[in-house]
Amino acid sequence: MVSHKEKRKNYQLTKRNKYLFKSTKTAIKKNKSVKDKQIAQLKFSLTSSLIDKLAQKNIIHKNKAKRLKRKIQLSINKLP
Repeated sequence: MVSHKEKRKNYQLTKRNKYLFKSTKTAIKKNKSVKDKQIAQLKFSLTSSLIDKLAQKNIIHKNKAKRLKRKIQLSINKLP
């Protein structure tokens, strides 16, 4: 464990960022596994907001966020 106050704070922020990133990756996987187009559209709005939050907090780059959202949107468009 870290002993200094600032290092402890950075450690907690890192753990929080990792949690946000992992939960977003899980949301992306769940969104890609849906077979119904309407449900996928609803999940996409939630997933895209999570991705935007990651980009806003500089956890991921803004271009990566756009790329992730575009991939999800393409997979939704292929659904019948």
